[in-house]
Amino acid sequence: MARPEIEFATPEEELNYGIKVLMEAGFTPRQIERIREEVGNAPGKTPYTKELIGFRRHMTAELLAASLSNRQIANILKLSKETVNADRHEIRNIYTQEILKTADVHRARLLKEQMELKDTAMQSFEASKRKKITTVKDGGHDDDGGAMVRIEESAGDASFLTVAKNSLTEQARLLGLHEFQKTETGEKTYKQFLSELSHTLSKEKELIRAHRDRNNAIDASAEEAEDERRMLPAETED
Repeated sequence: MARPEIEFATPEEELNYGIKVLMEAGFTPRQIERIREEVGNAPGKTPYTKELIGFRRHMTAELLAASLSNRQIANILKLSKETVNADRHEIRNIYTQEILKTADVHRARLLKEQMELKDTAMQSFEASKRKKITTVKDGGHDDDGGAMVRIEESAGDASFLTVAKNSLTEQARLLGLHEFQKTETGEKTYKQFLSELSHTLSKEKELIRAHRDRNNAIDASAEEAEDERRMLPAETED
């Protein structure tokens, strides 16, 4: 058995130390005496109420924080070691639950941020697919020399898809979904979804490169045709 962190020469010294700890924690001598002498399950004792159990557990928690052992706490509060041990486990459970609640709130906030980031990235990706291009005519016999507006559909900016993919990956990490296995019903798992998104990202990048190459080729052909037209002799009217 592990030795207590604090040892006392006499039971009176142990009791005085415990009462001092409880009074510094805010308990009155009357509250301490009531738990020690009046409350309990034995005949002639005041039965425990929810409030009294709360007082007892609070006292146990303060004495535990003061580095006292279960046996010492039992001596100070005149409880059985089993009761102190049960209170100790309940205090630990409550403490753990509070930590989990805090962690859940933090996780929920991070998930919300990642979901909003993903939505914004996908909206930006869709918006980047359309490009408004304005060209001005040279003017001539058959036109009025005004401006012509052409709307060209592009493959979209793949960087927004990268942001969306990273956001989904972070959501999967926060939810602990990285190790999902393929279900018997054949439904897609989160990892499969991310894999498909990565494949889509690669295809979009290829489309962007092809679109850019095609535009460069068209622009070059137009310039060459214009140069050839200028080199031809001008037509004369009869």
